[in-house]
Amino acid sequence: MDAFAGLVVAATIVISMVLIALTPRFKRAQLRKQLDGTAGGALAGLGSGFDAVWRPSAEDARADWEAQVELPAPAPNAGDKGRIRDGRLVIDLDDLRDQR
Repeated sequence: MDAFAGLVVAATIVISMVLIALTPRFKRAQLRKQLDGTAGGALAGLGSGFDAVWRPSAEDARADWEAQVELPAPAPNAGDKGRIRDGRLVIDLDDLRDQR
């Protein structure tokens, strides 16, 4: 093995060790950004596009989860005046949970 190949191998090993040592710091910074709501960017939604193409079951599961999380507003019945209080529309979540 000549000197150049040895230098390339040594540089690769050093770079790998530095990246492994700094990985927890990068992960912590990313978690902090997510908790602050500042994570993301121009390519933030790229992963979900790949899921739709390469793992349609994951995309379907995500769509089902989003549909379950969203609470639809109940349709008012004719003559139902109990939802308006002080001129504001009030939706009781207990009523929605009872309907499920």
